[in-house]
Amino acid sequence: MTGRWPSARLASAWRALARWADAERGDGPPASRVRRWIHATIASTVLIVAINSAVDLLDNHAPVRSLSVLYLLAVVTVAVLWGMIFAILVSLVSVLSFSYLYVPPRGKFDITEPANWYSLLVFLITAIVVSELAARSQRTARASARLAEEQGALRRVATLVAQETSREELDALISEEVGQLLSADLAMMRHYADDGSLRLMGQWARSTRLIASGCPAAVDRVTELIAQTGKLARFENEMLGQRGGDGATFSAVGAPIVVEGRLWGAMIVASRAHDLPANTGARLDDFTALVAIAIANAKNRADLAASRERVVVAADETRRRIERDLHDGAQQQLVALTFELQATQESLPSGIPQVRADLSRVTQGLVSTLEELREIARGIHPAILVQGGLAPALRMLAQRCPLPVQLELEVDRQSRLAEPIEVATYYVVAEALTNAAKHADASLVKVTGDARDGMLRVRVQDDGCGGASPARGSGLVGIVDRVEALGGKLVLRSPPGAGTSVELALPIATQA
Repeated sequence: MTGRWPSARLASAWRALARWADAERGDGPPASRVRRWIHATIASTVLIVAINSAVDLLDNHAPVRSLSVLYLLAVVTVAVLWGMIFAILVSLVSVLSFSYLYVPPRGKFDITEPANWYSLLVFLITAIVVSELAARSQRTARASARLAEEQGALRRVATLVAQETSREELDALISEEVGQLLSADLAMMRHYADDGSLRLMGQWARSTRLIASGCPAAVDRVTELIAQTGKLARFENEMLGQRGGDGATFSAVGAPIVVEGRLWGAMIVASRAHDLPANTGARLDDFTALVAIAIANAKNRADLAASRERVVVAADETRRRIERDLHDGAQQQLVALTFELQATQESLPSGIPQVRADLSRVTQGLVSTLEELREIARGIHPAILVQGGLAPALRMLAQRCPLPVQLELEVDRQSRLAEPIEVATYYVVAEALTNAAKHADASLVKVTGDARDGMLRVRVQDDGCGGASPARGSGLVGIVDRVEALGGKLVLRSPPGAGTSVELALPIATQA
C-alpha cells in the first residue's frame, strides 16, 4: 500500500485539476477570459515550482541538462487542460527558470556554452511540438465527446418524435435537451400565433429563479429579430445597457422553426454573465429541424383525424337518412299493401278457395319481405341505439345471436355516450358476434364492457378455434378506420386453438 500511495495521490490530483480546467473551458458554462487566465497562471506556477523541487532532488544524481525533460510534464499538462497558448508560455517560463537555476553560471541569465544553448533550444522546440500535439489530441477528444453528446440528444428527440409523444411533453423535453446540451441557463420554445400573439410552448431553466424573475430582455429581443428576419439571431443585454432580474447580463441565441415553408416559432437559449459560443446557432438548427418535423407530423395527424371523423359523420348521416327513408317510404308502403291484401282476402266469397290461398301466400311473402327490410334498416342504422342507448342495443345483439352470449356491462344508464362512440361500439360488437357465429366454431361468447377514467373499454371473447386474421378478410378491417377516427384503438387477438378476442378502447364524452 505504501508503494502505491504516490501514484494514487498523483492520479487524484490530476482528476481534480482536470475538473477545474473543464469548468474554465467550454464544457460547462463558459467562464470569463480573465478568470481563465488567472487559474491557468496559478496552475502553471504550481507545476513549475513542483518540477523545480524535483530537479533539486535529482541534481546530484543525473546530468543537469537531462533533467530539463521533466518540464515537459508541465507543458503537456497545461496544453491538455488550457490549450496551446498557455503551453507555449509555460515552455518559455520553463526554459528561463531552468537556465537561471540550473545552467552554469547558476543564478544568472548568462549562458556561455553553446551546448547549453543547443539543449535549451531543443527543449523549447520539443516542448512547443509536444504541447501542440497534446492540445490537438485533447481538442479532438473533446470534439468527439461533444459530437457524441449532441447526437445522443438528437437521437432521443428523434425517438420522441417517432413515438408520437404528446406535443406538450415533447416541447418540454426538447427545451431541456437543448438547454443542457448547449450548457445554457435558460432554454425555451416560442410560437408566433396567427393572431400575432406570442405563445410559450416549452421551457427549461437551470434555476427556478430565472423563470420567476421574468424573461430576460435579450431573449425577447432575439424573439423579435427572428420574427423580423426569419434567420438566426443573437443578442446581449449589454447592447441595451440592461441587466437581468438578479443583476446578471444575458447572452441569448435563437434559431427559427420553419414548418412547411412558414415561420412557426423560435428555439432560444440564454446564459448569464458570459457569451454563448459562436457555433450555438448552428447547433440549434439541428434541433429546430426535428421540431419542425414533429410539428408538421402533429398537424398532419390532426388533419387526417379530422378528415376521417368528417367521413365517419357523413357516413352515419347517410345511413340515418337511408334508414329513415326506408322506414317512412318503402316500409310504410309494404305495410299498407299488406293490410289491403288482407282486407281483399276477407272480402272474397267463400266459393273460391284457390284465390284465397294465393292471396294468403302473397300476404305472407309481403310480411317476410317487410321483416327482411326491417332487418336491413336496423343493420344500416339501428333505431334501438338511437332510442335506448348502448346497453339496450347490445342486449338486443346478444339476444339475436345464435350462440349463448354472456353480457356484462358497467355503463351508467342515466347518461348517454356521444352518438359516434355508441355507433362505433355497436358495430364492433355486432361484427365480432357475427364472426364468432359463422367462423369460430364457438360454444360461448362473453361480452364485457365498462366506462371509467374517460375511456370506454369493451371486450368480446369467444371459446372457438381461433386463428382469425384480418388479412384473410373481416368486417373489422373497415371498422378500424371508424374507431381510429374517434381516437380509439381496436386490437384483435386470435391464437390458434385459444379462441378470439376483440378489444375496443375509445375516449368518451357523455351527454345528458
